[in-house]
Amino acid sequence: MNRPVVIGLLLLAKICSAQNKTSPADLDGAQAISLNKTYHFDKSPAGFGNIQEFPLNQTRSNIYFEKERNTIWFSISIPISGTLTFEISPKNINDDYDWMLFNYTPLLKSQISNGTAKPVRTNNARNNKSSASKTGLKEGIRNLFENPGPGKSFSKPLEVKSGERLALLVDNIYDLGDGFDITVNLKPSFSLTGQLIGSVKSKLSGLPLKADVTLEDDSTGFVLSKAKTDSRGNYRISAPLARPLNVIADSKRYIFASDKVMLDTVDTKTVNLLLDTIAAGSKMVLFNIHFLPNSNEILPNSETELIRLKNFLQTKPEWEVKLTGHTNNNVFADNKYLQKLSFERAVAVKQYLVRNAIPETRITCLGVGGKTPLIQTKDPVAGMKNLRVEVELERK
Repeated sequence: MNRPVVIGLLLLAKICSAQNKTSPADLDGAQAISLNKTYHFDKSPAGFGNIQEFPLNQTRSNIYFEKERNTIWFSISIPISGTLTFEISPKNINDDYDWMLFNYTPLLKSQISNGTAKPVRTNNARNNKSSASKTGLKEGIRNLFENPGPGKSFSKPLEVKSGERLALLVDNIYDLGDGFDITVNLKPSFSLTGQLIGSVKSKLSGLPLKADVTLEDDSTGFVLSKAKTDSRGNYRISAPLARPLNVIADSKRYIFASDKVMLDTVDTKTVNLLLDTIAAGSKMVLFNIHFLPNSNEILPNSETELIRLKNFLQTKPEWEVKLTGHTNNNVFADNKYLQKLSFERAVAVKQYLVRNAIPETRITCLGVGGKTPLIQTKDPVAGMKNLRVEVELERK
């Protein structure tokens, strides 16, 4: 084969490889973002990715972009039904961010390509510097779409259902922008008519602690409400009725603690939490890491608990940990099987941590099956507390 032909083939291979690499500026490379969390981007998107999914088309409806310029796609999964809002806050008020929001279905890519994709909300209004050029979905606004030019910077919130998925395309009409922050919020459709009350204290001294208290929906890991303890270590937090919940307390210089709770027959329940000091041998009991039955596959609603553990280890690099998996004491299951399953579940947690930049050398794993239950009960719901992962601190 001639040398020019070889060079030409190599160049073609590089071009094809570059074209095949997904870009967050294209729908296929959409960046997944979580709800009720702020994401920071120091630089504006640059360009439209591998494909200009919305090329210049002056006959297209004004609810769409005139053309795609400097874009990034986000994918948003909806864990519970409710009202969706979001805010895009530019770092430079001279930047002008437009956006389009779509239902993320398997047909969306082809619909964009053939011009039949229909957004559920858009906003292409000129940036309003008097409100820091912010845009998004906001309560109290009625317009679904906003055309280019002077207009309202926000559009009407979107009612969403559990299991839906959305695709948000954000475009800075100016080049070389300074980036933006984005926060997507979801207000649950069910009411927080109940209350959890209780105290957060030191397990060692019994003294009250200044702590942050978080309430999560157990089925989804979604954060429902937050509170802080008062000077006596007491807290009060709003909660829904008839839903499995997780309450978590976190305080500086202590290990966070959590408990499972459900307000089924009463609208107020007391949950007191004791926090262990950060010391060798101290343990955190993680009830909120969930697995598929008879499997070591971690379920998506475990994400918030795993993030808490990861963040703790990242801020405490001087500590190693021993992860111990526990199953229930199933009389119909072989003890060796339960021990193996509990060990594999501990390893699955370790693998998550390693994927998220926690050195493998800091983590050891153990599985004990159902040999050490927290509670002895025949109630299958109460017995779920025995399915857990314990994290014990060890000096390096």
